[in-house]
Amino acid sequence: MNDFRESFLSPSATDWPEVALRAVQSPSTPVECPACHAQTLSAAWNLVNLFSREAAIDLVCASCGATQSLAIALLGEVPDFFPLERMAVFATAVKEQADALAERIRQHCGTMPALTFTTHPLWAEARWSATTFRWHPTSDAPPIMGLVFDDATPGEEIFREAKRQMNHSDRFEEIRVSIIQGPVPGQEHRPGYSVHIAPDPDALAMHATAEDFVLDARIVPLLGQWNRLYPVPGMPPMLPKFKQEFAKHKEFLLAPAVRRQDGQLWLEPELGIIKNIIHFPHLSEITPNDPDAVALILPQLITLPPT
Repeated sequence: MNDFRESFLSPSATDWPEVALRAVQSPSTPVECPACHAQTLSAAWNLVNLFSREAAIDLVCASCGATQSLAIALLGEVPDFFPLERMAVFATAVKEQADALAERIRQHCGTMPALTFTTHPLWAEARWSATTFRWHPTSDAPPIMGLVFDDATPGEEIFREAKRQMNHSDRFEEIRVSIIQGPVPGQEHRPGYSVHIAPDPDALAMHATAEDFVLDARIVPLLGQWNRLYPVPGMPPMLPKFKQEFAKHKEFLLAPAVRRQDGQLWLEPELGIIKNIIHFPHLSEITPNDPDAVALILPQLITLPPT
């Protein structure tokens, strides 16, 4: 009896990787625990290497309490992290890899204007801190979406370089702009939205093919910029009017904006980029494999502004 019990509670080391692969293929369905054989084993994981698809996975049995942590290579159809809360770990783990990749492929940016724009090294110095919207008082012109930079000079240079490459117009919609609406869990009392600006995956893939450069589509959303933004309490929201004006004109101007010494915002439309497509997904619609998944900011990553 003792020998049987010891064998029963001590699964072979080879059992866990096999169970882990089954668990990641059907994350919402518990699998059999190697220790107690109950169908109560669940998995949570996050990618730690973009290129080898290596992931750190944690297995937990709800019946016997058995736990196991190991590294496995994810299959192609498996999302990079599960559940959604693991995205914070995923983002931290791959940030350095994404930054290094951006440096390596920047040599190809001459023919990839969207990549030049979204990976420009001056983003960190410019400090994108807010987004504002403007529209014509009589609706005679398309609306403007302004990215507010704390440091005007580098922010203007980012757009100036885009102007040189695109001549004011993103004709082929190579810069993908999304405004993700809906509060994050735990912050229902403070509505906000996430803005994600990244190269369009299809357009970038076309450029990469022309340059004979292999680019993994899964990392394209990481080659962009994102921010979590909150409307000013007590002020009328600006986003609904922007959406209304965009729906009318089918066009908007993406432009830099800076804060003047008196606190007012100054838009610079002469450096703007004309765009005809913008995405408005809701947070509840975003999945781990969505192009906007990287823009989701989880509660542990958010510092709420003062009310």
